[in-house]
Amino acid sequence: MTGATGLVGSYVVRTLLANGYDNVSVIHRKSSDFSLLGDTREKVTFHEADLTDVIGLEDAIQGISHIIHCGALVSFDSRDKRPLVKTNVEGTANLVNLSLEYQVKKFVHLSSIAALGRNTTEGEKTHEGIKFEDSPSNSYYAITKHLGELEVWRGKAEGLDVAVLLPGLILGSGFWKTGTNGFFNHVWRESPFYPAGTTGFVDVRDLAEFAVRMLEYKGEHDKFLMIGHNGPYKQFLDTIAEYLDKKSPSRLTTKWMLGLAWRLDRLRSLITGSRPMLTKETAVTSSKKYLFDNSRSLKVDGFKYTAFEETIRDIAGQYLEASRHNFPPSILNVHKL
Repeated sequence: MTGATGLVGSYVVRTLLANGYDNVSVIHRKSSDFSLLGDTREKVTFHEADLTDVIGLEDAIQGISHIIHCGALVSFDSRDKRPLVKTNVEGTANLVNLSLEYQVKKFVHLSSIAALGRNTTEGEKTHEGIKFEDSPSNSYYAITKHLGELEVWRGKAEGLDVAVLLPGLILGSGFWKTGTNGFFNHVWRESPFYPAGTTGFVDVRDLAEFAVRMLEYKGEHDKFLMIGHNGPYKQFLDTIAEYLDKKSPSRLTTKWMLGLAWRLDRLRSLITGSRPMLTKETAVTSSKKYLFDNSRSLKVDGFKYTAFEETIRDIAGQYLEASRHNFPPSILNVHKL
């Protein structure tokens, strides 16, 4: 599998091991941080290769029967346009080509709701059949995830058995200073602001479990929206505040405030050389109200989503514990199938 040192991938590795898979191979970059894998490192086989390193990938993939492709670059910084293409598009194409050449039995690809079109009709849910549309508001990340997904569908047309998962906002303990755990930091600091938008959320443990289920899945569908809960960001932040025993955000961020914020953060990142924490794309998205249809995923035998409040409670509990020890990485217990 790829992306095993990231949030989703590390949970996939743990879910595989917890459910009796004893021949797990991991492709990783030389610079990878193994913190989230913890004691599982002794139970898997490692292959050092970048997704753009075809020769290295070929060495790693020989003898592999199933692939879960979690590896991706997540960035909304326009300066990362080329790396996004190299990793998310060219890297995925390399894996698909090698999977076809070495007759991999199943290719499970972690895509994103960013690679899906949107149903903009009030109250209507977005489903798997809505096509991605070109738009000036699309981030480079969304475009490259869409193009990477097209490589997977090309592989299917050439005979590869595939499953594509499109998760919403992924929630789970891991590194506390990056990704969606930034929302927990936002509440911890008792920032008064909240965005107006609505989106879909999914527990990382559910996503990992579903990916593992797909290895042997023989059903009629091959594309699944992974959404455990649709809800406003305000509800999300209020629930975090409840379990962290902090004050809930109470001031709605207006469009002009978001516009000023992303421009100031862009200026800060240019001056300091650091990555922006807020971009134009993420600012715009946070004010949109989208609902997502998860009915297809719920038709997979034995699968169900963790209750939204339970997810927040579990993460908040580990956040509070981590806050007493300078926020070391944390991992939730994974699911048994």
